[in-house]
Amino acid sequence: MASLLKKVSMLQQKRMEAARLRRKGEREIQKAQHLTKRSVSGLATIKRKIESSKEELEDVSGVLTQKLARQESIQRLIAAAEENLKRENEAKAQTEQDVEFAESDEAKQQATARLSIISERVNDLVDEIKQRGNALKKIIDDIEDYKQSRVKISSKIQKQTKSKPVLQNLLQTSKKTTQRLAKQVANKAKQEELAKRNLTIISKKLSELAAKRRKAALRKSSKKKKRKLKSKISKGKLKIKKKKLKIKTKRKFAKKTKAKIKKIKRRVKIKRKSKSKRRK
Repeated sequence: MASLLKKVSMLQQKRMEAARLRRKGEREIQKAQHLTKRSVSGLATIKRKIESSKEELEDVSGVLTQKLARQESIQRLIAAAEENLKRENEAKAQTEQDVEFAESDEAKQQATARLSIISERVNDLVDEIKQRGNALKKIIDDIEDYKQSRVKISSKIQKQTKSKPVLQNLLQTSKKTTQRLAKQVANKAKQEELAKRNLTIISKKLSELAAKRRKAALRKSSKKKKRKLKSKISKGKLKIKKKKLKIKTKRKFAKKTKAKIKKIKRRVKIKRKSKSKRRK
């Protein structure tokens, strides 16, 4: 009985310790799962940001390509206009000489007319070069802005890409931690369940022993009561016997007394009769 009670105490301690460790493990699993969710959410956010940044980079790169192509086109147009302006200036200089050294009025008028036309073309080319120069300047400024924007976006993508492995490692670590803790919790749950089963078995045995003890105690009490009852009965019988003996003794004494009285009476009668005879 004492050994069983000691086992019960030990099993209760084991069950309590296993339950405590199981609850602790479950709390740690919840933390690890929360970290896993955060890591997954963080990775998904980074993925979306990277995709968005890449799309933005593609857009910027596309616009930059267009701007660069436009720059080259304007530069070619300016170069062509400058080449034309150079030829027109040479033609203008030649025509001015023709006007100055014309041999006749008609030749001079024709040279002047040509000079006027050439001067208009020169002015047009100068205006064109000026306009295209302003457009080229604006394009160059735009290109610089887009290049800076592309550098910023590329840098942002690099930072986001660098943070991705950190979250991936954190995710893997949290998953491994969750798996490890799940095994520990399952093991502690088994230990707790085993302790419960053993406690149930021992409690049943204790109940059976207690029942046996109660039965034994009842039997012992019953025997004791029977002995007491027998003792009382025997004592009662003894008293009855004593009473009967007393009664018998009294009766015997009474009989003896009566017999003595009768003898005395007979003797008295005999004496009286003898006296009366003597008198006669």
